[in-house]
Amino acid sequence: MRRTQTVYEGDTLGQRLGKFAALVGVIFAIVAGVVVTQRLSDDALALVVGLLLAGVPLLAIVALLGFFVVRLATRETRQPTQPQQMSIPPIILQMPTMPQPNQLPDYGGQWQPQRNNGGGRAWDMIGDEE
Repeated sequence: MRRTQTVYEGDTLGQRLGKFAALVGVIFAIVAGVVVTQRLSDDALALVVGLLLAGVPLLAIVALLGFFVVRLATRETRQPTQPQQMSIPPIILQMPTMPQPNQLPDYGGQWQPQRNNGGGRAWDMIGDEE
């Protein structure tokens, strides 16, 4: 009887080692799961199952978000970037119009400028004896 070889000729050593490591990991996970479930109490086992049921969807969501982030990052780097032309927006300056002397409002009296006599101040003391 002749044996069939399961290793394909196209597989490299790294691919074969990866398959072997995956197989050993799956067997270890199954054995560890059986041993742990036999030694845990019902409450502890319920806690572990609950954490797994809550954690697996969370990991799936995180993996999906990571996939989209990586995909968007690689898509932006793959597209040829065209040099963007800088356009300077037009600057419009609008000077306010100054009122002409005849356009000033008339408040009914003549305007007299206050004169400053030498920079001194005059003080009136309230409540001081005279």
